[in-house]
Amino acid sequence: AGTMGGDSQPQIVAQLLGRVLASGESVGEAVAAPRWRLHPGETGFGTWHGPYEVDVELEAGAPWSAGLAERGHAVAQTEAGSGFGHAHLIEIDAEGHAVGAADPRAETGTVACTS
Repeated sequence: AGTMGGDSQPQIVAQLLGRVLASGESVGEAVAAPRWRLHPGETGFGTWHGPYEVDVELEAGAPWSAGLAERGHAVAQTEAGSGFGHAHLIEIDAEGHAVGAADPRAETGTVACTS
């Protein structure tokens, strides 16, 4: 698993791995799914260096907005691909085949298949 995204990188990788390993999604489903990130505002970096209010940014299509707001989180909706990195993921399936997915948020992407 790998991604661009500055301070969002560990958050995105955790989401990808959680979707594949805990939820059983395919690598393609996991990479294409809406993402969230903790974001300190205009600076774009410094998420881990508070103290200041951190908003939870959700990509368009993410289903968690109401639940997070009910729990007191400041939630912002953003366009898909807006600061959420370009992730790529490769998995070795039960038969030993490599299965990969390139992020649809990127303008280009390549997947190499081996048999």
